[in-house]
Amino acid sequence: MRPYGTFILAGACLCCSFIGRAQVTYTNTTSDDAFLATGSPTNPTGPDLTAENFGAAGVLYIAPASSPNGEYQSALKFDLSGATNLFDATYGAHWTISAISLVFTANFGTAGSQPDNLMFNPITGGNFVIEWIGNDDWVEGTGKPRAPTMDGVTYSSIPALLTNGVAILCTNTYSPPGDNFPVTWPLPLNSNTVNDIMRGGPVSFRLLAADNQVSYLFNSHNYGNGNQPLILVTAVPLLNILSGYFANGLFHLAGIGGANLQYQVQANSDLTTTNWQTLGTATADGAGAIQFDDMAATNFNQKFYRLSR
Repeated sequence: MRPYGTFILAGACLCCSFIGRAQVTYTNTTSDDAFLATGSPTNPTGPDLTAENFGAAGVLYIAPASSPNGEYQSALKFDLSGATNLFDATYGAHWTISAISLVFTANFGTAGSQPDNLMFNPITGGNFVIEWIGNDDWVEGTGKPRAPTMDGVTYSSIPALLTNGVAILCTNTYSPPGDNFPVTWPLPLNSNTVNDIMRGGPVSFRLLAADNQVSYLFNSHNYGNGNQPLILVTAVPLLNILSGYFANGLFHLAGIGGANLQYQVQANSDLTTTNWQTLGTATADGAGAIQFDDMAATNFNQKFYRLSR
C-alpha cells in the first residue's frame, strides 16, 4: 500500500466519485498440477519412477526421500488472468495485493490412514516447504498411478523447473485434520509471486518435504469431485483521496483505504517544504471509506492534504 494519499487543494471544489469494496478475493483452482515420484510400493528395489508422469492423478503428495516408498514432491500452477480482470473491474488501476494463500483438502486426511494406492505411505504429520518457481512452461501430463506416462512433468524435470529462479516462501507444519477438511496455508507477499499476479499470468509452486516425517496427500484438480487445490488472492484499493469540498463552513475530505484502518490526516500550505502538520486521525469504515472535516480551513488559504499510515 502506498504511504500517502493524493494531494487536494482546499479552496478548490473537486468533484469525483468512487464505487468499490474495501477488499475483494479471487479464487481459482490449478490449471496444471502433478506429483513427482522417485519410489514405488517396493522401494528401493522396485521400478524407478523418476522419469514417469502422474499429472492426471486425482491426488498430490509430499514425502521425504527416507520414506518407505521414496521421495514425492508436487508442482502446482495457477492461471491468474482472472484475478487481474476482477481487480481491474473493481478498482480500475488503483489496487494492490494484500494477501495470498493456498488451500488443500484431502480425502485421506486422518493420521495413520492408508491411501487406496500403496505407492503412497500412511498419512503422517510433519514439515514441508512451499517454493515459488519461475518456470511456468511445464505441463501436467496424462499419467496416472496405475498407468504412468512420459508426456508431462516428472521428478527428472525438477532441474528444468528451477532454471528461471526459485524463492522459498514458507515452511509449514502439517497436522492431519481429518478427511475432507480444508487446510489454508498463507503465503508471504514475496515480490516474485506478487509480480506474477500483477502481470495476470501463471504462477507456479513446488512443494517438498522439510523433514523425515511428513506424508501429506491432498486432492488435485483432476479428482473432479471437489476438494481441489485453491489459490486465494485478495486485493485492496490503494490509499487515495477522492474528493475535497466546503460544506457548512467546513472543508470535507473523502478518501478510500483499507477497511477499519486508522489514518493520519496531514496538511501543508507549501509543497516546496516538508512541513506537514497532522490535523487528526480518521478511521476507514468497513467499506474502506475515509471521511474527515478540517474545521480550520478557509476559502482564502491554500492548503494541501495527504493521508498517511
